[in-house]
Amino acid sequence: MINTAQEIEIIRYLVSKKLDQKLLLEIKDHFILQISNLMEEHNLSFQEAFLRTKENWKNELEIVRADFLSTRKMTRIEKDILQNRFKKMKTYALVFSLIFSGLLYVNLDLFNDLQILFLIIIFGLSVYNFTLKTMNLNDYFRISFHPLLLKNLFIGVILIAVSCLFLKDLQTAISMMIKPFFLYAAAIQIQLLYWNAKKVNVLI
Repeated sequence: MINTAQEIEIIRYLVSKKLDQKLLLEIKDHFILQISNLMEEHNLSFQEAFLRTKENWKNELEIVRADFLSTRKMTRIEKDILQNRFKKMKTYALVFSLIFSGLLYVNLDLFNDLQILFLIIIFGLSVYNFTLKTMNLNDYFRISFHPLLLKNLFIGVILIAVSCLFLKDLQTAISMMIKPFFLYAAAIQIQLLYWNAKKVNVLI
């Protein structure tokens, strides 16, 4: 049975890994369960069971870079959770941008209305986050220059640069190419602000 002092030792170890609070509590429960089982089934002391449990979690709790475009470091398990969350966000943003890009070919004037609408939504969510104090100025900049947005920007710049080599009517081509990338970026930023307001970690 784990006593209070031992539980505090487990929490201190997990806090040193700078885990998200919700994830920390979840992993703490796994640690307590595994340590208790090892102590009962193998007649180990707390320190021996704790050492084995830390070894079992060594890979998941290894500190790695969150993203190659980010300087932030986190545990591998947190990175995997974030990357899975980002995959879903990218899928939603891609579907969203493709659908609305298709609508733009039907009605070119629709883009200006969409631009205004998305900027209003982004502004509204930003104000909402600041009001709830779920976001400060530093967080706002981290969202504005999030790796998901930077990657979208880099891909857009590369495609436009390549297009310059092959297309004659560059102004029209660039105008049409920028729109899907703007829609994708807007969809990503809206999702980042939404999840941040829900106090779900999306900052890297």
